[in-house]
Amino acid sequence: MQTMSEAMGDSSSVEELKEQVDELRKLVHTLLNVICEEPDGVHSGAAPVPEDAPRIGLCM
Repeated sequence: MQTMSEAMGDSSSVEELKEQVDELRKLVHTLLNVICEEPDGVHSGAAPVPEDAPRIGLCM
């Protein structure tokens, strides 16, 4: 059986791991948002598009 100090050590490491997972989840979410945004503004219509440019629906 574990002693009380060993059990407390395990729970603190579990909490630390949960915090790290939360931080990584936020980072991944931020990175996916950056990757999925269309920096050229074509999707929103803000960027000028040449008239002869094909509309192929690509997303960066």
